Amino acid sequence: MTEGAPRKRRGRKEAEPTRPPEQFLELAELLDYVGQVIARGVPGGVWVRAEIASVTDRRHLYLDLVQLGEEGEVAKCRATVWARERFALESKFRRATGGGGLTAGLKVLLFGTAEFHPQYGFSFNILDLAPEYTVGDAALRLESMRAALLAEGVYGLNRALPEPADYARVAVIAPREAAGLGDFRREADPLAAAGLVEFHYFEATFQGREAAASLRRAVEEARALHAEAPLDALFVIRGGGAVTDLAWLNDLDFARALATFPVPVVTGLGHARDDTLPDEVACVRTDTPSKAAARLVGTVVGAAAQVQEAVRTVRTQAARVLVDAEAGTEWTFDRLRSAAGRTVERAASEVDGLMRQALGLTPQRTLARGYALVRSEAGVPVTRAAAVAQGDTLSLQFADGELDVRALN
Repeated sequence: MTEGAPRKRRGRKEAEPTRPPEQFLELAELLDYVGQVIARGVPGGVWVRAEIASVTDRRHLYLDLVQLGEEGEVAKCRATVWARERFALESKFRRATGGGGLTAGLKVLLFGTAEFHPQYGFSFNILDLAPEYTVGDAALRLESMRAALLAEGVYGLNRALPEPADYARVAVIAPREAAGLGDFRREADPLAAAGLVEFHYFEATFQGREAAASLRRAVEEARALHAEAPLDALFVIRGGGAVTDLAWLNDLDFARALATFPVPVVTGLGHARDDTLPDEVACVRTDTPSKAAARLVGTVVGAAAQVQEAVRTVRTQAARVLVDAEAGTEWTFDRLRSAAGRTVERAASEVDGLMRQALGLTPQRTLARGYALVRSEAGVPVTRAAAVAQGDTLSLQFADGELDVRALN
């Protein structure tokens, strides 16, 4: 072996270099072929039912659509609403849902075409939608939860509680820095400043995937506050919104927590046309946060007016009692004075009689009627025979003179 020549490994065959295929596809060609297959397999538009996982607004709307199963996510793809169709589709959706747009968490029925772009991959191009499906799905969910609460026997528990006759300590659940909360506080803050009502505010998310857990947590915090010192009521408020926005409030656990809350629940959610499960289970339902606050203020003012009226009634009755007491005292004094006069007259008459009797019982008059006055030898009157011993000398005084005698036995 020549020095410096490479050694061959024994027992192994030298690897032969791999020859490149004579035919192959560029990546763009492969993906273009996939796009053609999809186009041939799904010709034209189709209706697709899915749930919106997220929405990105960049002139065009970019959505992530998902299908959820019992074990979680089973399918997912991107979808697009191009700007040229966006205005018409959003207007149609808002008219049907009362103003709400396409947001995460909604179940939707969409019409569009399946497209595959070599650079951007698969996407569903949305051309139309059926908003009534979204509204109907929310209504079905609401009916299902209502039936569950009825079956549990808790649906009407809070509604059966008496509405507070006055408010002194109140808990309020509301979105952070929301316009509805500002409307409520414009009415409520003067009561707090005057020391009439003590308010405790709890923030919660009222819309989106985090809403249910956030609302349940706020109710539990209010329940803990009630355990420390009794509340008069729990207010749940938020400003108006679309049907799809308020649908986030229709959570079974949240509704159950309100239905079983130990004090009356007062809701001020949305507008008069809106209907949510929390409204149904609450003791008192009002249309808006402003009306909820007005009801609270009216109750407090009414209770204060009743107290003032009671004070006036007590004062009037007390004055009447004093007048009656003065008149009664004068009448009683006259009666006592008359009775005392009669008693004095009667006593004077009795004294006169006694005086006459006393005058008629003088010793001289008594002796004249045949009686004798017995005295001992010492001149002491003797009134009992036992006081006289044998041989004692006694003096007997008669009306016409005295006579000395001696006791024989």
